[in-house]
Amino acid sequence: MPDCDLLIIGAGIAGLSMAHYAAEAGLKVLVLERESRPGGCLHSHRFNKASTEFWLELGAHSAFNSYGNLIAILESLQALDCLIKRAKVGFRLYADGTVRSMPSQMDIPELVLAPFRLLGLIKVGRSVADYYGRIVGRRNYTRVFGPAFDAVICQPASDYPADSLFQSRPRRKDIPRGFAFSGGMQTITDTLAGRSGVRVELGQTVRGIQRGGKDFVVKAGDAHYTAPRVCLATSVAVATELLRSMFPAVAAQLAEIETATVETVGVALPAEQVRLPPLAGLIGRGEPFYSAVSRDTVPDAQWRGFTFHFRPGVLGDEEKLNRIAHVLKIPRTALSLENVVSKINQLPSLRVGHGERTGHVDALLAGTGLALSGNYFTGVALEDCVTRSRAEFERLRREGL
Repeated sequence: MPDCDLLIIGAGIAGLSMAHYAAEAGLKVLVLERESRPGGCLHSHRFNKASTEFWLELGAHSAFNSYGNLIAILESLQALDCLIKRAKVGFRLYADGTVRSMPSQMDIPELVLAPFRLLGLIKVGRSVADYYGRIVGRRNYTRVFGPAFDAVICQPASDYPADSLFQSRPRRKDIPRGFAFSGGMQTITDTLAGRSGVRVELGQTVRGIQRGGKDFVVKAGDAHYTAPRVCLATSVAVATELLRSMFPAVAAQLAEIETATVETVGVALPAEQVRLPPLAGLIGRGEPFYSAVSRDTVPDAQWRGFTFHFRPGVLGDEEKLNRIAHVLKIPRTALSLENVVSKINQLPSLRVGHGERTGHVDALLAGTGLALSGNYFTGVALEDCVTRSRAEFERLRREGL
């Protein structure tokens, strides 16, 4: 007998939303995760302070009321009570060593013509730089919008597909436009991992996938698991390696998707040490960091936190801390092992024509019993991952799951 009806590799938002849909349908679900915690790119690091527990996001920072599939899952789990409205603070630009407002850096006469440039302009098939640069003007794109788009996806955005950056979705009027959680965004995956009907095994690195009769055989360490259906909800690089021998045509398509590395450093500081006014974050222009995202959107009475997303390979560990101290205007000695945390994140780096490639992947997956989900299909937003998982689960059901 197989170990489960559906075996999922990866306990991030993509894998756990797939697990939720399967469990809701009454299926037996097993999720294997190589890390010691679920969450993937949802990572709320908790600093153990003597007076309070303070968390800081090292991955995704927020969600929006246009995330209909995600909100529906939270609603079914009765988890909307954990949702909190983000404080109304804005982003600033950090350029030439100074915090600046974004309007102050714009060429207003150039921007006035934006509505006229938008007329008849098709987004599909254009890069972010080509599409948005035409609308706002090249000077505004270089000085403000380009750095802001880089900050959104934590990688150079100019060659990214314009139709994958922002997608229009219906909004839930009864939900705050932007929201987080009192315990951090990881609350989402913690809740999904703990729901009934879903079994999550941590510290399980999958080494290979084979066929054993009608079922898949998944090897993780010394253990072997069998299931008639398997979903890979990993990074695109991991999925490529796991599928190379059994599904070479799929792996070949996935191998064409590039990956961007983000070097993330989070710092927690007593509120009185930081003189910056409350803000959502800083967007770096000509800086070694894409952004410094603030915890001020979920304010704490005693602590402030900043998550710096650095460009890869530019600064060493000590240089990063020196730069953080300079930007926040604090002594370097204020940053120690107790209040600094770091993480390496991997994100897909999509290019124009990506939809055609994923279309080929979907055609190859049809009827195989294999599903793929993650942030490398339509975009890196949480809703993109959940929507992909829902679509893949529905496909597996149509094929006899």
